[in-house]
Amino acid sequence: MIADKEFLTFQDGIFKPYFEKCIEFKRGKGEKVGRSALIRLRALNASLNRNSSTLAIDRNAAELILQKKDTEQEASRAMRVSDLRQFNAWLKALGIQAYQIPDKYMKKIHVAFRPYIFSAKELIKITEVSDHLKPGGRSNNYHMVYPVLVRILIGTGMRIGEVLSLRIKDVDATNRLLVVYQAKNNVSRYVPMSDSLSAVTLDYASGLVNRHDPEQYLFVSPYTGTHYSYDAMGYMFEKIFKEAAIRTPEGRLPRIHDIRHSFCTLSLNRMLDSGIDLYVAVPVLAEYVGHVNLIDTEKYIHLTEHGYDEFVRKEGSLKTLIPEMD
Repeated sequence: MIADKEFLTFQDGIFKPYFEKCIEFKRGKGEKVGRSALIRLRALNASLNRNSSTLAIDRNAAELILQKKDTEQEASRAMRVSDLRQFNAWLKALGIQAYQIPDKYMKKIHVAFRPYIFSAKELIKITEVSDHLKPGGRSNNYHMVYPVLVRILIGTGMRIGEVLSLRIKDVDATNRLLVVYQAKNNVSRYVPMSDSLSAVTLDYASGLVNRHDPEQYLFVSPYTGTHYSYDAMGYMFEKIFKEAAIRTPEGRLPRIHDIRHSFCTLSLNRMLDSGIDLYVAVPVLAEYVGHVNLIDTEKYIHLTEHGYDEFVRKEGSLKTLIPEMD
């Protein structure tokens, strides 16, 4: 059973055990179901208790629950629709009658933002610029830190926070791995390195003053004595992107996180070009970059042209299986 304190306030009724089992199932897959999702599900449970006297959820009950509330934001209603759609799909999988939410409720919210996908030449240029940074002031280790840090970002697609949190103990020299502990969504994983990246990283680690201390951060800021901050990364990568003369079509500088988007997109293209089936490639990529579900990975590869139409077509049949909860 779920141990969350939030469940103490779940209204008793015929649906409560099914909500508990549904959430237990999702968490068993490694999916995060956070406090905000639990609050919404408590409200949905209460609505179902008011509008449905039997376990089966018919059309009338569903439409009453999904009526727009006064002053309700579109995003809030969209989450309510998604919650009921997923719960109905869960009930149907158990053999219980539940109304299928029609497409008219599934309003798509347009997001104008698109990440910048670096070309292979631009990634090489970023590496070259990082190799020629000059030490300055108290930060006299720029020329040692950034060539390695940049190569890890480009070569693994790791999140910048994951790279900054690396400690000496997280570099597995024997197996050429980086170990990520309890990153986003509390997911830990092993990140294989190429031979060249492994050689660069191990050479850098061997030259650290406190290399025999396993708890020492891999990239130590001379200002704080702990790992570099995200603000420091923002300042330096802005400098790197300017020096490399890389800007988006809109004229802005790229973001650090765009390197991760680029890794996912370019990696998927390479796998597809090598003949790997799409439905093998996407789960492999998701596991490598630490996503807890495929919809997260889809957000990172939506700009790839190779096989995207096929992916969208096939993914449509899996919509009820791809989780959407917070």
